[in-house]
Amino acid sequence: MRAVGLLICLVLQAAWPPLVAHAANTAGKVQGVRVRLELSSGFAGAETMAQLERALTETIEFALIDQLGGDLQYIVEHQDAVVQTLGKVIASELDKRGFSIEELVVDPGVETEVTIKLHLTQEQVGSFSVHFYLLGNTPVVSELAAADEDALAAELLATLGRTPYGDARWLAGLVSETAEQRLSALSGYSDFEHMILVEPGRVTKVVVTFTPKPGAQVVTGYTLSINSQTIPGTTLTGVRDHLAHELETFQGAPLSFITPRLGAVQRAVYQDLVNSQALSDFCADAWLKLSLDGCVLRAHIDLESQRYMLNLGTRLDMTRRGHAGYVGRVSGRAGVMPSQDWVVYGEADYFPSAQRAYPALGAGRLLCPGGFVGVAWDFRADAPRLDAQQALSPAVYVSAQVYPRHRLAWLSEIALHYRIRDYYELQLLANLDGEVTAALAARF
Repeated sequence: MRAVGLLICLVLQAAWPPLVAHAANTAGKVQGVRVRLELSSGFAGAETMAQLERALTETIEFALIDQLGGDLQYIVEHQDAVVQTLGKVIASELDKRGFSIEELVVDPGVETEVTIKLHLTQEQVGSFSVHFYLLGNTPVVSELAAADEDALAAELLATLGRTPYGDARWLAGLVSETAEQRLSALSGYSDFEHMILVEPGRVTKVVVTFTPKPGAQVVTGYTLSINSQTIPGTTLTGVRDHLAHELETFQGAPLSFITPRLGAVQRAVYQDLVNSQALSDFCADAWLKLSLDGCVLRAHIDLESQRYMLNLGTRLDMTRRGHAGYVGRVSGRAGVMPSQDWVVYGEADYFPSAQRAYPALGAGRLLCPGGFVGVAWDFRADAPRLDAQQALSPAVYVSAQVYPRHRLAWLSEIALHYRIRDYYELQLLANLDGEVTAALAARF
């Protein structure tokens, strides 16, 4: 709008050549200008009107004070000519922005008041569509950004709603300035560099692209573990791949963005998993836990089917134990769930070194996540047995297989398990005869 002031100066000088010289010789001076804008119809956003008012104030001050020397007497004596000249030049600029002047009134004084009544002449912005592009925009990331997108859209509508969009460059500048102010107040975006793109229209589209700043502390990697007592681990590849894809998205994300949103990230990842085909195939419940360990994002999920139980494992003991000198075991358990968390199951433990199998039939209850307790009848031992398991952490759990009869103390065992990977374990075992051994195991 400074250019408008220069144009006004040229017009005034052309219309009244002695004007500047006369202005320099007068005593009464205009010290300031106050512009008041009125709309005869329609409504423009508060920020639009405020910026327009500031620009017009600067332009008119430049014309009356800088170019006319603030000559109050001259302005009073030639008020109609001054108003007419100001109106012509300002009107051409306002028209580009979708406004026309209905009336312009100058009330000369030390603090000169200028009232401009405007009319909206072009199509106006009716709404804003805001989209953040960051971290690959997976469904989880999009859900995280949705609230901030809505907040920015609401802010833009409140401040710039109904602004004419005929001057695309002008409107884009208004939108960018308002968006910058809002983005600076959003939590977690300080370690991003961003670029704002604006496509003016009745629905004005705003796209903000975010790139982590060089030197920002970011997520450098992730770990993922999956446990299940009811679903074979080898069948969970789809679940693992789905979760891995989501976690990979956050590699390179600033910690300042992830840390305050970790709970929201966990809920969003969980919901996306629940809605995916990968999980629905198993009719399973899921328990997900996310945590940050320095710059590493750690994810652990427990999955339990609500229809069946199926698992298979094998173990190699480091030392012989028991009456028959057992050095390993192959175990299998399969069952169905007549109601939620309750299971009727059959189980068999086979000891290859003794070529003996111990089949059993029992019933139990899942204590989700990571727990189980059941009672079974072992047909070979001809005795009841207690089966139990409880997770202590994502990588550690305890299990027990206890026969109440003393003669079977060598067969009873309590074990501490450490998961090396999803399928492999280190075990520390003790039976009720006091024998202790370590073992390598695999669960499929």
